[in-house]
Amino acid sequence: MLPSLLAILARPNDEAPPRCGGVLAQHAEAGARTAVVTATWASDSPRAGELADSLAALGLSEAPRMLGYADHRDPQSSHRRPRGCDVPLDTAVGQLVAHIGQVGPDVVITHDAYGRLTGHPDHRRTHERTLLAVTAAGLRHLYPDMGPCGSRPPSTSQSTPSRAPETSANCCAGPTRRC
Repeated sequence: MLPSLLAILARPNDEAPPRCGGVLAQHAEAGARTAVVTATWASDSPRAGELADSLAALGLSEAPRMLGYADHRDPQSSHRRPRGCDVPLDTAVGQLVAHIGQVGPDVVITHDAYGRLTGHPDHRRTHERTLLAVTAAGLRHLYPDMGPCGSRPPSTSQSTPSRAPETSANCCAGPTRRC
């Protein structure tokens, strides 16, 4: 059985191949719990339906989890919500910690530190906040709801595409410790 996955991504379409879609589909097909959180776009936007359809096509059974913040380049993507890159760090990390706790993933995947080499602010902020959330999930004094040992990973590794930015190697991953 493949490990369970939680993909924390900037926005709908980041889950699709050639990004991490192949990895998500492979794990879902093997029966592993596989879920996706997006930082931007609201659940009542047209992109929510596109994301749900994409996840279904990849074989994921869980509904998309959308934080609902506005896209950096499209402030109208989420009515009256701040842009995802402007959300206070502790708020964003706390929300991601909650999703990590709900899903209990063995592996968390997200964007590389360079925003998929494009430098897109939403990708970079999602990367930074995901790494902090994965670590913070194990800090019981900050997040007591995470259980007796939390979900802090023993290590987190990052990889950046060297030649082909369109490969799924643009995700960083780290296993989540189990008690």
